[in-house]
Amino acid sequence: MVREEEKKPYKLFHAGGRSFPVYLEHDDSTGEDYMAYPDFEEFPEYTGDGRPFAMSAQESCPYAKPRIPGDPPPGDCGGCGWFYREQTPLDPIGICMCGARLHGTGYSGGQR
Repeated sequence: MVREEEKKPYKLFHAGGRSFPVYLEHDDSTGEDYMAYPDFEEFPEYTGDGRPFAMSAQESCPYAKPRIPGDPPPGDCGGCGWFYREQTPLDPIGICMCGARLHGTGYSGGQR
């Protein structure tokens, strides 16, 4: 078994002045490999000014807003108007720009 510190990243994503390694891991039950992304819900990380990093596929929070006014609220962060992607419109890791979720505002996570 390879120790975590010896693994080589499969991909590297950049957001908020940070780099996030993504590792290729193997699922013995399916026999398939998958990309293991950071778990920002269980282990929150923040930009220097306190904004939380998020995965586009992460379930949206109570503050989610549609990208287009009048549309229903999104089911995930990737569809939220607060979700900021730095590199491309398909970046899987981004920054939540919602002021209510700034580190230190009291929001502790949870679903809608």
